[in-house]
Amino acid sequence: ACLPTRRSVLQGIAACGLLALAPAQARTQSLNIFFDFESAELSGAAMELADAIAGEIMPGGRVLLIGHADTAEAQPERISYTRGNAVLTHFLRKQVLSKVRFDVVTGG
Repeated sequence: ACLPTRRSVLQGIAACGLLALAPAQARTQSLNIFFDFESAELSGAAMELADAIAGEIMPGGRVLLIGHADTAEAQPERISYTRGNAVLTHFLRKQVLSKVRFDVVTGG
């Protein structure tokens, strides 16, 4: 019997990793959840939208949450980060998203 070499095993692992990241399988979408002025609390409609979005997130996927705020709002950098975290908190309450990697950043 022919045993695989360390090199062939590593090449196989690398090939599997590349296949998982192939552009044909990756799907990028940009969706917006709106907040009331000066608020980082999800409204009922925003929660419904977040629930619909959660149903589209692939298990084991990667999601970038970008919080935004109007420059007329007090401390827009802080509120934009808080908004991103509000959506993150909502998503983390869902067991189906437990293996998803989330990143939260501010977009101004």
